[in-house]
Amino acid sequence: MSYPKVELHCHMDGAIPDRLFVKYCRQDGLCKPETSDEEWIKAHVMSETMSLSECMGLFALLTGLLQNEERLEEVSFELLKDMYESGSKLVELRFSPQSHANEHMSMEDAVKAVLRGREKALQVYPDMVCGFLLCMMNLGQDLGTIENNTRTILLAKKYKGHGVVGIDLAGDELATPIENYEAQFELAQRLGVNYTIHAGESGPASNVAFAIRQNGGRIGHGIHSIEDEKVVDELVRKAVLLEVSVTSNYFSRCVDSLDAHPIRKLWDKGVMININTDDPGLMGISLKHEYDVIKEHFGFNEKDFILSNLYSARASFCPGKEKIIAQLTQALHEA
Repeated sequence: MSYPKVELHCHMDGAIPDRLFVKYCRQDGLCKPETSDEEWIKAHVMSETMSLSECMGLFALLTGLLQNEERLEEVSFELLKDMYESGSKLVELRFSPQSHANEHMSMEDAVKAVLRGREKALQVYPDMVCGFLLCMMNLGQDLGTIENNTRTILLAKKYKGHGVVGIDLAGDELATPIENYEAQFELAQRLGVNYTIHAGESGPASNVAFAIRQNGGRIGHGIHSIEDEKVVDELVRKAVLLEVSVTSNYFSRCVDSLDAHPIRKLWDKGVMININTDDPGLMGISLKHEYDVIKEHFGFNEKDFILSNLYSARASFCPGKEKIIAQLTQALHEA
């Protein structure tokens, strides 16, 4: 059965299409002429597990490639185009403006660049529903993140209704206690800015409990909630959606193995799940790959996938999601 896919948790830096990754690396002199595209891509796709902080270290190259407006606009357009053509009709991309600010480009310039790419994609695919989340960063004490994270919220407010649909707290969950960012979520709430929070990815169930209390309606990953039955019950009671990325959780050693991932247990307990790639370029995967893994390892059937997408569409921050909800509701009825 054909039905629209919904992906809410994809980091743009970690999803640069291969063709653009190679092109930018060659333009910047990073890839030797004698190295083939295939060899270069294979050398930069994860092939073994590593800690989450080590995974984040791999982003230095990717983020470094996107330090001008032209490339940000191009990646935004090409990535949205690829996602639509692969069946994702409701998409939220996320990126951290502060990670792209430099002497030639401000945080706001970076936001405007990705939104231009979004507008180009919508001209080609007017029935696509898509928006951007601006990521605040947890990088450890100070490092300028308090000021930059506040600027991120204000930018999300300024461009709400123009393609920005909310904010996220990303980065290294264990670098600084996420409770330290409570004031930022209070500010976002006062300004009417939607938010999701990375919690319970590498951190404990108590981080998920904190994220639930912020009343954002969604949590990035949240898989370690399985360690505390009360937290799981609260996810169900408050209808909080978890943005889950199985392969990413395995590669970043947040689970011991694919089969140890708690997605099936959480689903069976009634937790709403959204299926995502997280960083598909970095990990050499696609959304179809994630569906295949979840079907093979956890026995999800077509009705489960449709219901997951329906939960995800309802929890999306994007205006215009109602048409996707209607399509998924019909697909579920016919399944």
